[in-house]
Amino acid sequence: MKTVSATVPVTVKAEAAAVLAAHGISMTAFVRQLLTRVAAHDAETLAWLDEARR
Repeated sequence: MKTVSATVPVTVKAEAAAVLAAHGISMTAFVRQLLTRVAAHDAETLAWLDEARR
């Protein structure tokens, strides 16, 4: 099984990381915040995130 990260070209990941770093946020923090905002509107995703944190 391929991960999402594996399907994204290295150059795209590097550019995204550079843009986020310029704004003072890591890729990990950005993805975490994005998922949290999506989950806030989706009870199933919120439950999944809660379970994943344990």
